[in-house]
Amino acid sequence: MKHFITAIILLCCSMNIQAQDPNFYIYIAIGQSNMVGQAPLTAEDSVVSERFLNLTASDCDTHPTGQWRKAVPPLARQWTKLGPSDYFGRTMLENLPKDKKVGILLVAVDGCAIDMFHPEHSATWCAKNLPDWQRNEINCYAGKPFERLMTLSRQAQKDGVIKGIILHQGETDAYNETWLQKVKEIYEYLLKELNLKAEDCPIIAGEPVAAEFKGVCAHSIPTIQKLPQWIPTSAVVSSNGCPPLFDNLHFNHEGYVKLGKRYAYAMLKFMGINVKDETTGTKTVSQNAEFEVNGTFMKSPDYHGDVLLITSEKPYKTIEVVSYSGQTICTYDSKKKDAKSFMLPMKGITDKTLVIVVHASDGTSTTKQIKL
Repeated sequence: MKHFITAIILLCCSMNIQAQDPNFYIYIAIGQSNMVGQAPLTAEDSVVSERFLNLTASDCDTHPTGQWRKAVPPLARQWTKLGPSDYFGRTMLENLPKDKKVGILLVAVDGCAIDMFHPEHSATWCAKNLPDWQRNEINCYAGKPFERLMTLSRQAQKDGVIKGIILHQGETDAYNETWLQKVKEIYEYLLKELNLKAEDCPIIAGEPVAAEFKGVCAHSIPTIQKLPQWIPTSAVVSSNGCPPLFDNLHFNHEGYVKLGKRYAYAMLKFMGINVKDETTGTKTVSQNAEFEVNGTFMKSPDYHGDVLLITSEKPYKTIEVVSYSGQTICTYDSKKKDAKSFMLPMKGITDKTLVIVVHASDGTSTTKQIKL
């Protein structure tokens, strides 16, 4: 009887091994709004190989959670847009043998801190008093994005082989070595829990919008660039030459395509496949012209509370107020040709950082980050 039970167990294990496709390369994609993707989709983006698949991780999608489907964007949620994982996957396929498939498991929340992916801090961070839009995104993962990531990662291993991790997060908190330490702890936890070897599963991080485009979070880049000092099996891909959207916080379509390809080139290099980087040619010049914008907090009885007084050196045509994650809070069109100031009521605004985008009447624009 004991021999019979042993034989059954061995048979089940054999069947499980056979069910896993060694030619199916799966990549975990995690991060915040730039990993979610903020660029409008084009018709060309919907042309996707049958060998490029996405494992639906969000309940807020038109596809069933936990099922593989053709990786036609958007990959994060049904209302999202193009992100770096789209052209990461396509570029991987272009440079891998034709018998390989590529799968993406993407878990990302706009404006999230690195703690959301940390096994010890995720639950506490998700329980914070967060803005409604951010709470809604977390609820797309049943309120537990890290648990969803781990559950689907283990499920994915039954179908293929996890070959790497791509990370685009840091705009919120990559300003000191605490961020580096937490990324290291997250990486080591994933390797241990998923029984992966570091040399077989590198982690690639991407930089936020660069200083050449007046990137709102460019000052986090020096910290992110130190990641290989903490994790030998890691690399950082440059955002130089990757143009942003109007907010100088998120990339535009061209920026995401370049960034996605760079993620792939870095991942392929770890696999011993050297590919010429075709994205590092002529840099796109930012259209923004620098001029001074200031923000001052003050009490106003007219608005029954705090207001933010936004002043511009130039007369403005439009002022856009955007949350740190890229959500538009309000847009104000000037009724006066010479207007240089605007009072923004702060009631109901819970974000700790705002991005003020001022479009001057002469056609130029500039961006100002304001910490609350």
